[in-house]
Amino acid sequence: MSATVFTTADFARRMAHAADQARAAGLDGVLVTPGPDLVYFTGYSPIAMTERITMLAISVEREAAMIVPMLERPDAEHAPGAPALAITDWRDGDDPYRATAALLDGEGRYAISDAAWAMHVLGLQQALPGSRYVSMTQALPMLRAIKDADELERLAAAGAAADACVEEIAHVKFAGRRERDIGADLASALRRHGHSQVDFTVV
Repeated sequence: MSATVFTTADFARRMAHAADQARAAGLDGVLVTPGPDLVYFTGYSPIAMTERITMLAISVEREAAMIVPMLERPDAEHAPGAPALAITDWRDGDDPYRATAALLDGEGRYAISDAAWAMHVLGLQQALPGSRYVSMTQALPMLRAIKDADELERLAAAGAAADACVEEIAHVKFAGRRERDIGADLASALRRHGHSQVDFTVV
Protein backbone atom coordinates (compact mmCIF):
# COMPACT_ATOMS: atom_id res chain seq x y z
CA MET A 1 0.00 0.00 0.00
CA SER A 2 1.32 3.46 -0.86
CA ALA A 3 0.08 6.38 1.20
CA THR A 4 -2.30 8.71 -0.67
CA VAL A 5 -1.83 12.31 0.37
CA PHE A 6 -4.94 14.32 1.22
CA THR A 7 -5.29 17.30 -1.09
CA THR A 8 -6.90 20.71 -0.75
CA ALA A 9 -9.72 19.39 -2.94
CA ASP A 10 -10.39 16.59 -0.42
CA PHE A 11 -10.80 19.08 2.43
CA ALA A 12 -12.86 21.47 0.28
CA ARG A 13 -15.22 18.62 -0.55
CA ARG A 14 -15.59 17.75 3.13
CA MET A 15 -16.38 21.35 4.07
CA ALA A 16 -18.90 21.65 1.24
CA HIS A 17 -20.58 18.44 2.42
CA ALA A 18 -20.76 19.84 5.98
CA ALA A 19 -22.39 23.01 4.67
CA ASP A 20 -24.94 20.95 2.74
CA GLN A 21 -25.71 18.85 5.82
CA ALA A 22 -26.09 22.00 7.95
CA ARG A 23 -28.49 23.52 5.43
CA ALA A 24 -30.57 20.34 5.36
CA ALA A 25 -30.77 20.40 9.17
CA GLY A 26 -31.96 24.00 9.23
CA LEU A 27 -28.65 25.32 10.55
CA ASP A 28 -26.59 28.29 9.40
CA GLY A 29 -23.32 26.43 9.64
CA VAL A 30 -20.88 24.27 11.54
CA LEU A 31 -18.25 25.54 13.97
CA VAL A 32 -15.20 23.35 14.41
CA THR A 33 -12.63 23.61 17.20
CA PRO A 34 -9.23 21.87 17.60
CA GLY A 35 -9.34 18.11 17.76
CA PRO A 36 -10.20 15.31 15.32
CA ASP A 37 -12.96 17.37 13.66
CA LEU A 38 -10.57 20.21 12.74
CA VAL A 39 -8.01 17.77 11.37
CA TYR A 40 -10.75 16.06 9.33
CA PHE A 41 -11.95 19.29 7.74
CA THR A 42 -8.65 21.17 7.29
CA GLY A 43 -5.69 18.91 8.04
CA TYR A 44 -4.66 21.40 10.73
CA SER A 45 -3.92 20.64 14.37
CA PRO A 46 -2.46 23.34 16.66
CA ILE A 47 0.83 22.41 18.28
CA ALA A 48 -0.79 22.90 21.70
CA MET A 49 -4.38 23.09 22.90
CA THR A 50 -4.65 26.33 24.87
CA GLU A 51 -7.35 28.71 26.07
CA ARG A 52 -6.81 30.82 22.92
CA ILE A 53 -9.67 30.31 20.49
CA THR A 54 -9.05 28.61 17.16
CA MET A 55 -12.24 28.00 15.19
CA LEU A 56 -13.26 26.95 11.70
CA ALA A 57 -16.59 28.39 10.55
CA ILE A 58 -18.28 26.42 7.76
CA SER A 59 -21.24 28.57 6.79
CA VAL A 60 -24.18 27.82 4.55
CA GLU A 61 -24.04 31.24 2.87
CA ARG A 62 -20.38 32.26 3.27
CA GLU A 63 -16.94 31.05 2.31
CA ALA A 64 -15.42 28.74 4.92
CA ALA A 65 -13.17 30.72 7.28
CA MET A 66 -10.88 29.96 10.19
CA ILE A 67 -9.69 32.28 12.92
CA VAL A 68 -6.48 31.52 14.82
CA PRO A 69 -4.22 33.27 17.32
CA MET A 70 -1.72 35.41 15.41
CA LEU A 71 1.22 33.24 16.48
CA GLU A 72 -0.47 30.16 15.00
CA ARG A 73 -1.24 31.70 11.63
CA PRO A 74 1.92 30.54 9.80
CA ASP A 75 1.27 26.93 10.82
CA ALA A 76 -2.41 27.18 9.91
CA GLU A 77 -1.57 28.59 6.49
CA HIS A 78 0.58 25.52 5.77
CA ALA A 79 -2.28 23.10 6.46
CA PRO A 80 -3.35 21.21 3.33
CA GLY A 81 -6.91 22.52 3.60
CA ALA A 82 -5.87 26.16 4.05
CA PRO A 83 -6.18 27.19 0.37
CA ALA A 84 -9.88 26.25 0.50
CA LEU A 85 -10.74 28.75 3.24
CA ALA A 86 -10.08 32.29 4.44
CA ILE A 87 -7.78 32.60 7.46
CA THR A 88 -7.89 35.51 9.87
CA ASP A 89 -6.12 36.01 13.18
CA TRP A 90 -6.36 37.80 16.48
CA ARG A 91 -3.65 38.94 18.86
CA ASP A 92 -3.37 39.11 22.63
CA GLY A 93 -5.16 42.24 23.80
CA ASP A 94 -7.88 41.90 21.15
CA ASP A 95 -11.34 40.60 21.97
CA PRO A 96 -11.16 37.17 20.26
CA TYR A 97 -14.92 36.67 20.39
CA ARG A 98 -15.69 39.93 18.59
CA ALA A 99 -13.14 38.88 15.97
CA THR A 100 -14.75 35.44 15.65
CA ALA A 101 -18.24 36.96 15.56
CA ALA A 102 -17.32 38.67 12.28
CA LEU A 103 -17.31 35.22 10.65
CA LEU A 104 -20.85 34.38 11.81
CA ASP A 105 -24.45 35.42 11.32
CA GLY A 106 -25.54 37.37 14.38
CA GLU A 107 -28.88 35.55 14.42
CA GLY A 108 -27.48 32.21 13.25
CA ARG A 109 -27.92 28.72 14.64
CA TYR A 110 -24.77 26.61 14.50
CA ALA A 111 -23.68 23.08 15.23
CA ILE A 112 -20.44 23.21 17.20
CA SER A 113 -17.80 20.59 17.99
CA ASP A 114 -18.67 18.62 21.11
CA ALA A 115 -15.15 19.27 22.39
CA ALA A 116 -15.48 23.07 22.17
CA TRP A 117 -14.54 24.80 25.40
CA ALA A 118 -17.47 26.26 27.31
CA MET A 119 -15.62 29.59 27.66
CA HIS A 120 -15.61 29.92 23.86
CA VAL A 121 -19.32 29.13 23.48
CA LEU A 122 -20.17 31.58 26.26
CA GLY A 123 -17.87 34.19 24.72
CA LEU A 124 -19.62 33.88 21.37
CA GLN A 125 -23.04 34.06 23.01
CA GLN A 126 -22.01 37.30 24.69
CA ALA A 127 -20.62 38.75 21.45
CA LEU A 128 -23.68 37.60 19.47
CA PRO A 129 -26.68 37.42 21.85
CA GLY A 130 -28.99 36.36 19.02
CA SER A 131 -26.90 33.35 18.02
CA ARG A 132 -27.61 29.77 19.11
CA TYR A 133 -25.41 26.69 19.37
CA VAL A 134 -26.12 22.98 19.40
CA SER A 135 -23.93 19.92 19.75
CA MET A 136 -22.53 18.71 16.43
CA THR A 137 -23.18 15.10 17.43
CA GLN A 138 -26.77 15.88 18.36
CA ALA A 139 -27.57 18.06 15.36
CA LEU A 140 -25.54 16.28 12.67
CA PRO A 141 -25.00 12.72 13.96
CA MET A 142 -24.22 11.28 10.52
CA LEU A 143 -21.89 14.07 9.33
CA ARG A 144 -18.76 11.96 9.67
CA ALA A 145 -20.38 8.58 10.29
CA ILE A 146 -21.33 7.99 6.66
CA LYS A 147 -18.20 7.53 4.58
CA ASP A 148 -17.89 8.36 0.90
CA ALA A 149 -16.20 6.06 -1.62
CA ASP A 150 -12.78 7.67 -1.14
CA GLU A 151 -12.95 7.35 2.64
CA LEU A 152 -14.03 3.72 2.40
CA GLU A 153 -11.11 2.98 0.10
CA ARG A 154 -8.67 4.65 2.48
CA LEU A 155 -10.09 2.78 5.48
CA ALA A 156 -9.82 -0.53 3.62
CA ALA A 157 -6.21 0.22 2.71
CA ALA A 158 -5.38 1.17 6.30
CA GLY A 159 -6.98 -2.05 7.56
CA ALA A 160 -5.11 -4.14 5.01
CA ALA A 161 -1.84 -2.53 6.09
CA ALA A 162 -2.56 -3.31 9.73
CA ASP A 163 -3.39 -6.93 8.84
CA ALA A 164 -0.10 -7.23 6.96
CA CYS A 165 1.75 -5.93 10.02
CA VAL A 166 0.13 -8.57 12.24
CA GLU A 167 1.40 -11.28 9.92
CA GLU A 168 4.86 -9.71 9.86
CA ILE A 169 5.16 -9.10 13.61
CA ALA A 170 4.23 -12.73 14.29
CA HIS A 171 7.69 -13.67 13.00
CA VAL A 172 9.54 -11.17 15.20
CA LYS A 173 11.37 -12.39 18.29
CA PHE A 174 9.47 -11.46 21.48
CA ALA A 175 11.32 -13.41 24.20
CA GLY A 176 13.81 -11.40 26.22
CA ARG A 177 12.87 -8.06 24.65
CA ARG A 178 11.17 -5.00 26.10
CA GLU A 179 7.62 -4.13 25.07
CA ARG A 180 8.75 -0.72 23.86
CA ASP A 181 11.24 -2.31 21.45
CA ILE A 182 8.61 -4.65 20.04
CA GLY A 183 6.24 -1.70 19.82
CA ALA A 184 8.87 0.20 17.85
CA ASP A 185 9.13 -2.72 15.44
CA LEU A 186 5.35 -2.66 15.00
CA ALA A 187 5.30 1.11 14.44
CA SER A 188 8.05 0.77 11.85
CA ALA A 189 6.11 -1.97 10.07
CA LEU A 190 2.94 0.15 10.02
CA ARG A 191 4.81 3.01 8.36
CA ARG A 192 6.51 0.65 5.96
CA HIS A 193 3.11 -0.69 4.90
CA GLY A 194 1.76 2.80 4.24
CA HIS A 195 0.51 4.39 7.49
CA SER A 196 1.50 8.06 7.59
CA GLN A 197 1.67 8.15 11.40
CA VAL A 198 1.45 5.81 14.38
CA ASP A 199 -0.19 7.25 17.49
CA PHE A 200 0.28 4.16 19.66
CA THR A 201 0.91 0.43 19.54
CA VAL A 202 -0.39 -2.36 21.77
CA VAL A 203 1.92 -5.26 22.56
